[in-house]
Order: sequence, then structure tokens, then C-alpha cells
Amino acid sequence: MRFQSITFAGPCGEVIYAVLLFGFAVPLISKNFLVYTLNEEPCAGRIRLYLAALYKEGDTYSLGALETDRDHVFALQALKQIVKNESS
Repeated sequence: MRFQSITFAGPCGEVIYAVLLFGFAVPLISKNFLVYTLNEEPCAGRIRLYLAALYKEGDTYSLGALETDRDHVFALQALKQIVKNESS
């Protein structure tokens, strides 16, 4: 499987390199999300995944924090369903 690399600016303006695992939409709240991982040292054979909101601004896209508790609830429900569907 081939993954797409992405770069984005970190909190201090530094360039962060990540591997995009997948994206998904939650139409009920009209939001898009990305799941990615960084080049971090694995802990006990596990990798850390990150979930970010995907925002379109004109012709460009940006990543951001999930804005509300509602965003968290719907994104995590969708993510659980994706994992469940992929593992069965």
C-alpha cells in the first residue's frame, strides 16, 4: 500500500512532515477529517494517529483542531465505524 505524504505548519511555524492514512467526511455536520501519523518512534509496537479537521480556504486546504464537542463525537463515531468495517 502506498501512502501520500503531506506537510503542514506546526504551532511555531515549523514544517511538519506526515503520512496521510485516510480522510473521511461526516455529511451530517458538513465536516471533513484527515487521519495521519508522524515519523515518531513507536512505543511498544504502536504508532500514534492524529485526527484533524480539514478546511478549504479558496484553492487551498488547511488542517485544524476539531472545533466543538459535537465535532469530536461525530468524528470519533465515524472513525470507529470505519475501523469496524475495515477489520471485519
